[in-house]
Amino acid sequence: MNTRDERAERLADRDDDQRPDTIAGLGNPYISTPNLDALLARGTYLRPYTTAPICPAARAEILTGGNSFSNGCRWFGEPIDPDKVLLPRLLRDNGYHCIHPGKWHNDGHPRDKGYHETHRVFPPDLVGGYYRPGVDFRGTHDFIFNEDGKEARGHSTVLISAPTVEFITRSSKQSPWFCYVAFHSPHDPRTAPQPWASMYRDINIPLPDNFMPEHPFDNGDMLVRDESLAPFPRTPEAIERHLRDCYAMISHHDHHIGRILAALDATGQAERTLILFTSDHGLAIGSHGLLGKENLYEHSVRIPMIWSGPEIQSGRRIDETCLSTHYDLMPTLLERLRIERPGTCEGLSYGAALNGAGQTARTTVCAAYRGCMRMARDDRFKLIEYPNERSQLFDLKEDANEARDLLASWRRVHVPHSRAPFTPVMPWDEVEAITNRLRKTLREWQGAVKDPILAGAA
Repeated sequence: MNTRDERAERLADRDDDQRPDTIAGLGNPYISTPNLDALLARGTYLRPYTTAPICPAARAEILTGGNSFSNGCRWFGEPIDPDKVLLPRLLRDNGYHCIHPGKWHNDGHPRDKGYHETHRVFPPDLVGGYYRPGVDFRGTHDFIFNEDGKEARGHSTVLISAPTVEFITRSSKQSPWFCYVAFHSPHDPRTAPQPWASMYRDINIPLPDNFMPEHPFDNGDMLVRDESLAPFPRTPEAIERHLRDCYAMISHHDHHIGRILAALDATGQAERTLILFTSDHGLAIGSHGLLGKENLYEHSVRIPMIWSGPEIQSGRRIDETCLSTHYDLMPTLLERLRIERPGTCEGLSYGAALNGAGQTARTTVCAAYRGCMRMARDDRFKLIEYPNERSQLFDLKEDANEARDLLASWRRVHVPHSRAPFTPVMPWDEVEAITNRLRKTLREWQGAVKDPILAGAA
């Protein structure tokens, strides 16, 4: 690579709650994301899975290279296993200057996890102290930070991007470096500043193709906080309002991503900087009658990821051929930076897929949400299990929106011949065989990660 010390500066941008179909360059004509579109055009795009779709657990996967069962963080307030080697600590030990502006949401404080610098860290920690009374969250994205005796007020996206731009400006003389930019957007409350707040006011944004007024059954956690942001049943008007506000937030942070990328260009660092854009998880926002991320449908557990920079191919999409997870990011990055992976890193590198020389080593992916949902998928089919032995099976090749449950009970019933004979989507014996195969995959994974649900624990 054409980099100082034969190593790349690295910039990682992680948004909060952004699902893949909210980037114009990926086929959404109703949203404006010119800077992400440009990054997409000069990079490689894939769609990993986050195998635990809530904020702290998803972040812990990126930090540790391990899934939520192995790294210890499955829910809010659960600390990361202290024996895990964290990505920033490893990069620091290998000579990188590490900086973290933005949302943390894991235990402790990022300054004790390997970062030399931290800026605008939010929220106050749930575990381990370091409560900062200088941070004020007022039910909007208008924050007040008190850092080093100086007060900073404004929208979270603006406050987080500012120290990032400032660091890049002064980092041209400092190499190599690692900057993890953790925007809080587009997490609710979705309050973009003007003019972005009015940007979509008069645009008719279509509802998701899999919109439902209500989820067809109790998935085990129907009253979690995110699902209480709109009344039941969901109305088209309420979902349209949420979509407009979400799109406004995304267009706003896209603007500030542009400022960060412009700073790399202005300081002559763009060509030697490896850039990663991703999100922690997605959101339903009306899909399947849900609003939040606390489910195992594709809109919540798959996230956008763009790699751009030295030796990354431009304009490539490997989102359907590269089956990977968020905890595969760490070994992939370390491989590219020529840094030996630690023994506590469990992910699989998809570096061959990035290089265009092959695919990831994964043939299946499993995921979990609390004690109420488990998922297994292969290159085509996906099984989700719920409480009370309820399951769903989807053919993701033919039904990307997960609108047709192949295990729906009525599909087993033989309908007598009539002028409109019943034609099953798939013979029932094939459905059962696929289900049994994926269930076996799931049970093996649960056994390997010591899933407490196997022992009857929640």
